[in-house]
Amino acid sequence: MKKQTAIGPKRALVLILLAALFLTGLYHRYKPLPENLAFSGPVQAVDAGRITFLHDVSYRDEQGRLIREQQIFDTVWQRIREARRYILLDMFLFNSWTGRDAAPYRRLSSELTEALITQKKAYPRLKIDFITDPINTVYGGARSPELDRLRRAGVNIIVTDLAPLRDSNSLYSAFWRLGPEWLGRFLSRPRWLKHPFSATGEKVGLASYLSLLNFKANHRKVFLADRGAGYTCLILSANPHDASSAHSNVAVEIDGNDPCQAIYTSEAAVAMLSGSALQAMDNFDMAGRTTAGPEARVRLITEGAIKEALVEVLRDAGPGHEIRMALFYLSDRDIIKALLAAHARGASVRIILDPNKDAFGYTKNGIPNRPVARELIDRSGGGIRIRWYATSGEQFHPKLTLVETEGKCYMITGSANLTRRNLSNFNLESDVFITVDRNAGVAREALAYFDRLWTNQDNHTYTWDYQAFADDSRVKYLVYRLQEGLGLSSF
Repeated sequence: MKKQTAIGPKRALVLILLAALFLTGLYHRYKPLPENLAFSGPVQAVDAGRITFLHDVSYRDEQGRLIREQQIFDTVWQRIREARRYILLDMFLFNSWTGRDAAPYRRLSSELTEALITQKKAYPRLKIDFITDPINTVYGGARSPELDRLRRAGVNIIVTDLAPLRDSNSLYSAFWRLGPEWLGRFLSRPRWLKHPFSATGEKVGLASYLSLLNFKANHRKVFLADRGAGYTCLILSANPHDASSAHSNVAVEIDGNDPCQAIYTSEAAVAMLSGSALQAMDNFDMAGRTTAGPEARVRLITEGAIKEALVEVLRDAGPGHEIRMALFYLSDRDIIKALLAAHARGASVRIILDPNKDAFGYTKNGIPNRPVARELIDRSGGGIRIRWYATSGEQFHPKLTLVETEGKCYMITGSANLTRRNLSNFNLESDVFITVDRNAGVAREALAYFDRLWTNQDNHTYTWDYQAFADDSRVKYLVYRLQEGLGLSSF
């Protein structure tokens, strides 16, 4: 008989640790989502005249001068000034850190802080809830002057607890959950490491970097406030973040109580998973409102529900459909397959992408957009057309999909980049799905915005031909696929 070799205590310990890592990673990759995430709100009828498309764009005029047009946060400031009863914000990036960029275009974080404090002082009974991501405190490793000032002014600040969310970077996060997550308070001191987002920021402890490597976020960008007899809301791609202030972005404003109630419900879920609660939102009084113009169908969608809606609208596209997309990131494999299939069925597909070359003063390598663009063009035989936004240090940051057909326009926009992390129930995201008559104002504005950029209207330079950043590197494509599949990236 062969003598059986006993497993030594060291080997047994290694096997137990490996099993613990595997099971921890598996559970936190597929665990149940907190209540009311991946939220698909009811389809709501809204007067199309109460929906407004907003944009921020940066471009070069005929003389080569850099021009910036900004509508989004100027509208937010105006809505804050009009509020008397309630304001709700959920904003991902809210800080004055500028990376290597020494002179931001606007100090949006200070502007927002001042606007909220001023309005709270003028109307002491005004309730303000502000949800944000822990990146703004470097995951508890640094103070946020803006958040501290708002707290002192009576604003209810909720810093999102990301731990209940699923883990996209399972290879790392399993290790983090078995040790660093529990040792955070001990690893936060001493503060000896360079600030990860600011050349001049205070030093942080090791715990901040260990948390950062989970690559997860509350990436939402929504605003809600009372306005007159009712409520209005904005769903944005933009952050009130100094270093992002020159980015190109889009937003929609919807004037109506029902869409605002859907946002409130979805944001209450974020407050709850963070161990907090929103203040009461009341006075849903639409007396005196009149309707005029065509009706739009509006639905709030968050997290994985965004992907379901995108795939559905692309799956229905065929002959006579025009697909227009303006995107910061495009990498999700199901979306790529759906675009190729739509083109094969006869749909027209045009996409404007950020070239992924700039990030707050740092140079990027073009991943994922350049490898994805090459794949789409190659696999469609050149039928899918792609242009790059002509950035000048800033980023082309919209997340906009438009599908036009038979007098209808379908619009999906908000916070979600079209990546695995943003669309597969890892990050917190918030978008709106609008179905409206092609001739309604919001549809005309959104389609005109895209065509203005695509055609370089008025001889202004908005976009470059695909060849400007064509990249057939097999290595970059492989890196993109590995990062997308394993979650080993920030996109």
